[in-house]
Amino acid sequence: MKKNILSALMVCSITLTSAVLPMAAVADDYDTKIEQQDAIIDGLKTKESEAATKLATIESDMLTTATKIDELTAKKKALKEEITKLYGEISDLNVRIQKREVQMRNQARDVQVSGTSTSYLDVIVNSESISDAISRVQGITALVSANNDLLAQQTSDKEDVEKKTKTVESQISVLETSTKELADKQASLDTLKLEQEIAKNELQAQRSTEENKKSEYVEQKAAAQKKLEQEQAKQVKQAEAQRKAEAQAAKELAEAQAANPGLTQTNLVEENGTTSRTAAAPTPGKNNGNNGGGTSIGTGGVSEAKKRAAQIALNSVGQTNPTGWGQSGECIVAVQNWLNAAGVRFLPGGPHSGYTQSGAVQVSWSDVQVGDVVQYENSLSPDAWLDGVHTVLVVGVNGSSVQIVESNNPAGSGYVSTTTGWTPSPYAANFRAVVWRFPG
Repeated sequence: MKKNILSALMVCSITLTSAVLPMAAVADDYDTKIEQQDAIIDGLKTKESEAATKLATIESDMLTTATKIDELTAKKKALKEEITKLYGEISDLNVRIQKREVQMRNQARDVQVSGTSTSYLDVIVNSESISDAISRVQGITALVSANNDLLAQQTSDKEDVEKKTKTVESQISVLETSTKELADKQASLDTLKLEQEIAKNELQAQRSTEENKKSEYVEQKAAAQKKLEQEQAKQVKQAEAQRKAEAQAAKELAEAQAANPGLTQTNLVEENGTTSRTAAAPTPGKNNGNNGGGTSIGTGGVSEAKKRAAQIALNSVGQTNPTGWGQSGECIVAVQNWLNAAGVRFLPGGPHSGYTQSGAVQVSWSDVQVGDVVQYENSLSPDAWLDGVHTVLVVGVNGSSVQIVESNNPAGSGYVSTTTGWTPSPYAANFRAVVWRFPG
């Protein structure tokens, strides 16, 4: 198995089968993110609309309140004029009351001086004549009547002053209460408007942020789609190259089968060691390899499991398996499949570590048995996948003649062949052949 073939096959088996799916999933993921952003943006737009409606309501209330304030201001102005007039009237009344009090005091003094404080009988008795008596009585009566009129007018004016004073005070109190209420409402509306404007601005900022996120996702999706298209185009080219390689391998296989008529085509061996069709195994004693000779499976000391593994490998001769690292077309993976299908544990690993971790031990070529595995490894880097690494399974030992089955020879073909009279011969510098024997 050559390193360059390994690299190419790894590209075919990994890139062609799995690269597109994750990239397509990424594109789908961006669709989901974009849909989520649309939902977030729509929700923020709804909240913005609600905030705008509330703001419009507040502004309408503010306008109504401002109108009421204007009306109240006009009313206050009119009331101030009325109050000024009332105060003038009260002042006039107070002047009249003061004048009237002076007049009443003077009249009272006149009555006392002229003796009008005496009774009407005294006036008549002391009169010089009837006419004098009548004159005196009429004077007293007029004076008393004038005093009574002054007193009545004084009382009326005082009541009027008190009434008008109370009216002014009541109107002033109503104005002050209304002014305070409207001022409080205006202040509350100012606060509500400010809060609502802040909330609306915050929603607009959030929507802008979410829209920017959506734009980023749209750009990332476009980039992912472009990359996906490029990868698909690349894979089309690789698939075409692989098709040509398979066609070339099929051609080489046909030429190999024409040159080795003893090889027969069989089905892929399943993990349980069976095939989907009856396998045509090479007949012992016939020439089934490149060099001819007999075949002897199961010499002394070989377990039944290893005999089954050898038979499964022989049943695969002439088969073309898919190539690519991790598939049965690779030489070491094919040997792992044959042994594991028979119940002999061969774990995946490097050209050296895969054996040690499976419990295999090294034996000499002179002691080789059926079920042993010959591994070409680099003596300087035993576990490295370098050009020259190769794996074969020993399926027959007849005296000094050894028969092996190997896969992927020629490299990259996936073709399974058998060789009788085989001996190890690494073809790369610093490589050695190690014989491994598995337990079981």
